Amino acid sequence: MPELLLAIDAGTTTARAALFTPGGAMAGLASAPVTTRSPGPGLMEQDAQGVWRTVRRLIAGCLEGAGRCIGDVAAIGVTSQRTSAVVWDRRTSRPLSPLVLWNDLRGARRAVELRESGVFLAPQQAAAKLEAILATAGCASANLAWGNIDSFLIFKLSGGAVHATDRSQAWPTGYLDLATLSWNAALIARQGLDEAMFPRLVDTFGPIAITDRSVLGAAVPITADIADQQSALIAHGGGAGRAKVTFGTSATLDFGTGAALVFKSPAVPPFVLTSVGGETTYCLEGMVLSAGSALDWLRGVCRLGRSRFDSLAASVKTAAGAVFLPALTGLGAPAPDPARAALLGGLTAAVGRAHIARAGIEGVAFRVREVFEHVFALADLPPPEVLGVDGGMTQSEVFLQIQADLLGRPVSRHAVREATALGAAICAGRGVGLLSAADAATFVRYERTFEPSLAADEAAARHRAWRAAVHGSAGAGGSSKEP
Repeated sequence: MPELLLAIDAGTTTARAALFTPGGAMAGLASAPVTTRSPGPGLMEQDAQGVWRTVRRLIAGCLEGAGRCIGDVAAIGVTSQRTSAVVWDRRTSRPLSPLVLWNDLRGARRAVELRESGVFLAPQQAAAKLEAILATAGCASANLAWGNIDSFLIFKLSGGAVHATDRSQAWPTGYLDLATLSWNAALIARQGLDEAMFPRLVDTFGPIAITDRSVLGAAVPITADIADQQSALIAHGGGAGRAKVTFGTSATLDFGTGAALVFKSPAVPPFVLTSVGGETTYCLEGMVLSAGSALDWLRGVCRLGRSRFDSLAASVKTAAGAVFLPALTGLGAPAPDPARAALLGGLTAAVGRAHIARAGIEGVAFRVREVFEHVFALADLPPPEVLGVDGGMTQSEVFLQIQADLLGRPVSRHAVREATALGAAICAGRGVGLLSAADAATFVRYERTFEPSLAADEAAARHRAWRAAVHGSAGAGGSSKEP
């Protein structure tokens, strides 16, 4: 009897297929980079059809590497980057536009226009960009479909039978009515769009679709669809009071608030965590927009080398006055500014390559501290004693030690680095009836905790000095509270 859980994770820079047992052990993993192109300033695009081809290849590779076949899979969970947008032809399933990524800023001006008219949107949200995307799609409206990459993948997996998304994916687009958790008909009409283009809203886990036999070779239930950051929070426990930072392209802090919708600042918005059977749970989120992507950029332009970067950063105890602000696609929480640019400063004759490497890591760590303090000041709740972390950047123990030092609290690395995929597998298991809530709790495991080695007052002093250097004496406009 099939019992394995297959997670499909279409991230911003990497796509993955991961196979899990019902006990939470990873039985197989295949991953590949996803090419992003930037045809102009602030524009970030991918080839949706290319993402689909990559996903199919990764599913086959994951199964082959595990010595399994598709018939061993009980259920599939899909997770993906949020508020990307692609338009396709329902009849042919051919994309008519690029996949416009969440960090694309073509909607910055439109977001301002909509805010001035009373519709609050951030430039990253799909509702600020979809009109511009549709203007270049070139197809009769009756045949158009649009969605995040999750919707496109489910459409392709089901052989075109199902066009769906869940509310954790729909909320970040800007098109979900926060009061009814249905599509916002007023905004859709205001933009002159046809609601028939929109995916059907489904539960985060439960029956969603069945794969077409011609696609994967078997009819496998798709029983979960969840946004990537929320999926990672599920892997860390997901309930009220649970917190995590996922370090990938971005560094994203999510804090579970349970059934309470907490909305105190647009800089730290609430998100749907899961919505199942009419019961919805929420989380607060603060994002460092450029984290891993900023360090990749720094390594490239300064020719620091990926393999040497960590050892260079670890070879010095300070950055010798060098500072780095990771803001390649604007500044996120606590004071969002899409026009803000990255900064590398404090360069003197005393600064060498090792100091620049350390300044890069410290810049991400300090930004995480900014977001952490701001989120918990808003939530008016005590922060967790230990912060759970996951994602590609957590492979670097040098980075995690610096993060613990500059955050001023222990950092625990999840036993499964690909926590985003694990969360999707947990949801798929619950959706197909293989896992209970109690079973899912056993998947929360940490392999190592990094204890801070700096005194709290020294970490706070370094943070203040960094803020003054990159933001000016007034800071970034967020909480100036120091622990």
